[in-house]
Amino acid sequence: MPSFGPVLVTIGIAAIAAEAAAGDVAVHGMGTGRVVLVQSREPWISGGFGRLTDGQGADAFEWLARGEAQLGIDWTPSAVFLVSAHGTARTEPDTAGGARAGLTEAFLQYRPELRPDLALRFRAGLMFLPTSRENVDPLWQSPYTLTLSALNTWIGEEMRPLGLDLAVQLGEAGGSRFELAGVAFGTSDTAGSLLSWRGWAMGTRLSVVGETLPLPPLPPLAPGGAFGEQQRSGTQPIDELDDRLGWHARGRWSRVGTGLVQAAWTDTRGDRGLHAGQYAWATRFASVAAEAQAGRFRLVAEGLAGETGMGLFDGPHVDLRIRAAYALLTWESNRLRVTARYDHFRNEDRDGVAEPNQESGWAVTLAAFYTPRPWLRLGIEYLDLQGDRPAAAFAGTALDAGARRAQAEVRLRF
Repeated sequence: MPSFGPVLVTIGIAAIAAEAAAGDVAVHGMGTGRVVLVQSREPWISGGFGRLTDGQGADAFEWLARGEAQLGIDWTPSAVFLVSAHGTARTEPDTAGGARAGLTEAFLQYRPELRPDLALRFRAGLMFLPTSRENVDPLWQSPYTLTLSALNTWIGEEMRPLGLDLAVQLGEAGGSRFELAGVAFGTSDTAGSLLSWRGWAMGTRLSVVGETLPLPPLPPLAPGGAFGEQQRSGTQPIDELDDRLGWHARGRWSRVGTGLVQAAWTDTRGDRGLHAGQYAWATRFASVAAEAQAGRFRLVAEGLAGETGMGLFDGPHVDLRIRAAYALLTWESNRLRVTARYDHFRNEDRDGVAEPNQESGWAVTLAAFYTPRPWLRLGIEYLDLQGDRPAAAFAGTALDAGARRAQAEVRLRF
């Protein structure tokens, strides 16, 4: 499968939509403006060792303003077909790599209801795997906090399959509901590169088609280093390199007003080889999630455990065991929501060559939202993130990779 597959799928979907003579078109989106006070080392999006996309030094606070816009278009030519596309645009530091705007996802869905208690879902295209229990609002947004958990920050950055998702749903609406699903996918072959070279991060940044994200200045990535053949511009998250299909399977039980239990397995099946300046990472992980509802309170927890690696075992290579989890408690009234979340993440270096990729850290996030109108949401948040990055010390900079951030947001929705 060539690396320009997502673009071809997008063009095909756009052509179908352009020729539509019937059906409903729904446009939905959001625009946000934020004022931020942040203390963090140089941002990773600018090629530094920071865990955030903003900051100017571990000992200095910085005031800044940031904006973002997202737009989604859903076309339903009939009750059982849906064509959807989603794009994003954002402001970032002048030194940032990557793209300021682009396509986030685009897919076609066929959703027949065979019986009141039996439904099928076929989704083909570029998509987020529907496993996140945080990003449950439209446009893969979270209703709970401004900053995503470390787990879902990584999913938004590096896991964007282009493939076919087949799901069977059992149970009637309003009662217990079961879902079993499987996915065959391409792209996401580089998933693991950011997680290994940079480490876990926290933010809201969703990768877009065709962009290349910077990697930190590690000696093994320099010319002549163990992995000096990695392209100097960085890593392209949405890319197919080895023409091998990955796969994903999940199962879920849910009941409205009660809760949810979910388990999934994902395997990119990367061949670990070098392809035109990028490595295909062999990344596989299990994820579990649970939700419980009690009156106005909701408890949400999600965890991930697996491994990632690249390179031949008889030469320079990377093998990393990955772990991340969060738990959040949220309270919601008609217009107000308050959330507290705890994150923990850990990497274990298993190869013992090149730089040390192990790390361990945690974060506490407190957020509050006020929604005076359906189209307007006001929010505030405080994030305290603690963690060391041994690879940064290996490269001759500070070991500490912690950060603190306070921010206020105005969000317009339509």
